[in-house]
Amino acid sequence: MKIPKVKITKECSARVRQGHLWVFDNEIKAIDDSYANGDIVQILDHKSKFIGKGYINDHSKIAIRLLTFQDENIDKAFFNRRIEEALKYRLSIGYQEEGSFRVVFSEGDLIPGLIVDKYEDILSIQILSLGMEMWKGDLLEILKELIHPETIIERSDAEVRRKEGLEPTKGFLWGKEKEDTTITLDGLRFEIDLLEGHKTGFYLDQQENRIVIEPYVKGKKVLDTFSYTGAFACYAAIYGAKEVLALEDSGKVMERLNKNIHLNNYADTITAERGDAFQWLRDRHKAGERFDCVILDPPSFVKEKGARSGAFRGYKDINLMALKLLNDGGYLITSSCSQNILPSQFLDIIHDAASDAGCLVQLLENRFQSRDHPILLSMPQTYYLKFVVVRKSKWMS
Repeated sequence: MKIPKVKITKECSARVRQGHLWVFDNEIKAIDDSYANGDIVQILDHKSKFIGKGYINDHSKIAIRLLTFQDENIDKAFFNRRIEEALKYRLSIGYQEEGSFRVVFSEGDLIPGLIVDKYEDILSIQILSLGMEMWKGDLLEILKELIHPETIIERSDAEVRRKEGLEPTKGFLWGKEKEDTTITLDGLRFEIDLLEGHKTGFYLDQQENRIVIEPYVKGKKVLDTFSYTGAFACYAAIYGAKEVLALEDSGKVMERLNKNIHLNNYADTITAERGDAFQWLRDRHKAGERFDCVILDPPSFVKEKGARSGAFRGYKDINLMALKLLNDGGYLITSSCSQNILPSQFLDIIHDAASDAGCLVQLLENRFQSRDHPILLSMPQTYYLKFVVVRKSKWMS
């Protein structure tokens, strides 16, 4: 079968040869044969030399996503090898076969457009591109053979699919139909909404970061804002926090938050409260309330590059108010999952917030997403989560 050849620009050729997996629509110089969107194509540099293979979709600004830099067949066996390699990597660094973790992280695992999360015996998959949608049947067979799940759910309900000419969709694909499940992490139990929860139901990307908070919360009065279903709040409790206030603004999520508090028997330690974080922090500061540790884990404030200025203001404002609520010597544990804000920019935001709050901060932790979400250095887009711990030092004169 003849595979169409796509010639790309000199600038794009240089970037792709360094390991970047995207070819944008304005970087294509010529295509030598007819194709259908979703087809596998060969990518040639500006001198017509082979670079790799990927799938094409002219509906998307990202016209081609590379799958390989080798001249190899793209078939079911290819995807089986890639997924098996991704799974073996997770198991080699300590994730357990019966546990919960991200099995496949799209470009981070050289399988662009596919995300697979594992919640013990349940798999939740996201297919975000047309090219990967074409392989959906094979992918399901591979996952069943490699992992032997009880249930496979699809959470391809992200709006980004529309840019690929696809409709968002979700539902049960295979096995027992479960709308929720309960998982165990580090001795804590969490009930997960599999069909309606954020992302695929739980923030697995913070899994390793939650473990490092112990010295900053032990014996402390802790505020966990944007608490969602209470993961950070429960980790603070198990690590010996004196008291925890979990703040969440969604009424529907509040029910799940309270369930997880009681599921872990922390009703005496954790108090759940509903409120908009921005206004709530201002009101509590005016009322004179203070905390020893504030945790900020907000949703993304910026989806597109054009929205960065507003996001910068949002992140600065929320970190400024958190710092004002902290006692001297207290700890701010703060995150950003906005991929369009660089790690250095996030540190600048925290520094600016501290300056406006009239305090100094000492950087103690500068981390990123858990290792089941590997960062491909040639793809900055895979480095999206920033996780920072700072200590509020003495007031400035």
